[in-house]
Amino acid sequence: MQRYQLQIDCGEAGEVLNLDVPNLATALIVADINIAHGTAQILEGEKVVARIEKHGAGKAPYWVVD
Repeated sequence: MQRYQLQIDCGEAGEVLNLDVPNLATALIVADINIAHGTAQILEGEKVVARIEKHGAGKAPYWVVD
């Protein structure tokens, strides 16, 4: 079974929150819920699948995917 890890940059003293997620869609939902603004990485094992950064606020936030 394919599993992913979401690494959220908390920005405080270099802290990183690591969360296991079952799929990419869930990774994006969890990131959207837990990040007001900032960055995260989605990993499959050791491989970085995507780097995401949330911009904007309120009713019109958007994600930049790298």
